[in-house]
Amino acid sequence: MMEEQELSAEVYQLIAAGRKIAAIKLIREETGLGLAEAKHLAEAIGGHGDSDTPPPPALKEEGGAGGILAIIVAVLLAYVVYVFFLGD
Repeated sequence: MMEEQELSAEVYQLIAAGRKIAAIKLIREETGLGLAEAKHLAEAIGGHGDSDTPPPPALKEEGGAGGILAIIVAVLLAYVVYVFFLGD
């Protein structure tokens, strides 16, 4: 999970100086986040987030093939259902 501590000190300095756009650009460079997620993170750090806007989803820095495995299992299950219940 992405922690705020993993950002460079420059990000915090930019936010403290009121240079939010420059901070968002740097966050995007450092993390690879999209614009909206980087904006939410900058606002969370600076304490200027919208109360109506939900926080961005947590980042997962996990490797692995969990999503691919789920797709394979779903395809196999569909094949089994087809063969045993719908096959001629």
